[in-house]
Amino acid sequence: MIKFHHSSSNRPSWSKGLTILVMLLTLLPLLAACGGPEPTPEIMIVTATFTPEPIVLVVTATFTPAPLVAESDTPAPPPPTNTPLPQQPSATEPPPTLRPTNTVTPLPSPPTQTPVPLPTDTPVPMPTDTPQPAPTAKPASLRSYYVVYTSFKGPDLQDYNLWGMNGDGSDNAKILDLSSEPAFSADGNKFAFYHWTDGIYVFNLQNETGAHIVHDGNASFPTWAPNGQRLAYFVAAGQRWIYIVNVDGSDIHQLTPGMRPSWSLQGGFIAYDSCENNKCGIFRINPDGGGKRQLSDDGGGGPAVSPDGKRIVYWSQADGDFEIYVINADGSGRRQLTKNRGNDALPAWSPDGRYIYYLSDQDGKAWAVMAMGADGSNPRKIVGANAGTDPGRGWQYQRITVTWNR
Repeated sequence: MIKFHHSSSNRPSWSKGLTILVMLLTLLPLLAACGGPEPTPEIMIVTATFTPEPIVLVVTATFTPAPLVAESDTPAPPPPTNTPLPQQPSATEPPPTLRPTNTVTPLPSPPTQTPVPLPTDTPVPMPTDTPQPAPTAKPASLRSYYVVYTSFKGPDLQDYNLWGMNGDGSDNAKILDLSSEPAFSADGNKFAFYHWTDGIYVFNLQNETGAHIVHDGNASFPTWAPNGQRLAYFVAAGQRWIYIVNVDGSDIHQLTPGMRPSWSLQGGFIAYDSCENNKCGIFRINPDGGGKRQLSDDGGGGPAVSPDGKRIVYWSQADGDFEIYVINADGSGRRQLTKNRGNDALPAWSPDGRYIYYLSDQDGKAWAVMAMGADGSNPRKIVGANAGTDPGRGWQYQRITVTWNR
């Protein structure tokens, strides 16, 4: 069967159809003269119209099987090629959502939901701890900040994870499982945390690479040197000791007995909590081990040094329950910032020192991340949070960290 099909844009005339038919009938005797039996043609014109629809001319010719050999000086023209019909354009899909709300997403510049595979540590030279330039000043609204906090859903100690949100509580989402004690570097480009139960990791938010810095399941509470090249942390086993390590994991050495260190970005000292000579409270020490002194003896813990290095905020049970206090870096000017029937703890400064974020059970009603002015004014709830049912058990592995929003 020979079929010719033409679209409406190239319709043949009726005379062209007859011409093709006559040519085929003329060829039949010539084919018979080539030595084969005379074929018996069966020719049927199925359709030939002039409507706007495509015209189809079908010609059928049946031959008795016989080998045909034709000699010709002029080669037969190649068969016509079919022009493919234009493809229907596919439907355009809507663009993906870049930042889902209330879904598990990476740090704005924070890390993905589960710890990413971490590359092999490569040692790099460690410069001195010179302070980095202060971040560019931004509007002092809560949305100017990005907050990462620890959530403890319980009952196991491994049931910790990290959540990130804008400073006003919007876009709150889980960012890391089996993790706690987060810490941003001064410039916000690096992020350290404890991963249950194999030690301290560092994630570089600029090139999205990570490294396992401290391979000790008891290492806790990393805090950054001003230049982002070293970390201080403590080991929560036996007698608590504070250690210092290079950011590549090299040169780990003991500094002093103590817990929960906070490295000052100005002045270079490290604040921590400890007990010495039967007096427990807030201490400070220089990274080389000199300048050690006790600042308070009220049993305070979890200190956080202000960005300008002049004040230290911490929690204490001196008032009968957990409340937040502030003290000058030289130990003077102690002042209570919160006073509630419930518990307030885990204070952390905003990067400009204007606000303090903290954890509160809101007078025993429900746990939440709160924010207040640096002087304790205007406390407000930011977002609900899980802290576990046992404050002593939950708080010792929790912390809040704040950087500029990007």
